[in-house]
Amino acid sequence: MARTNIGMHDTSHTTWPKQTSTGEYNKITKVASSTQADFTGSEAGAAFICENVSNVVIQPMNGGDSIPGTSLTADTLYPIGVKQVVIGSSGVVYVLHR
Repeated sequence: MARTNIGMHDTSHTTWPKQTSTGEYNKITKVASSTQADFTGSEAGAAFICENVSNVVIQPMNGGDSIPGTSLTADTLYPIGVKQVVIGSSGVVYVLHR
């Protein structure tokens, strides 16, 4: 019987390098208009940026009062944990994850 593994190595001993997180935030979720998005567990939001603050409501991670978009400045990083984002007919929010 002919050998089929000539020039190959056994992949069971191959170690792939671990992917490391190089930044403070390493994943982004875009929440578009007419959307409600919840962020819990491993998908918890660590910060957010509002591209368009119209019709936006941010619910902080550990409770407290919600933050209306009218209180926010567009294109500003807010390092506040995010539990939920609700957007009406307009508005865009980027939730950043660690």
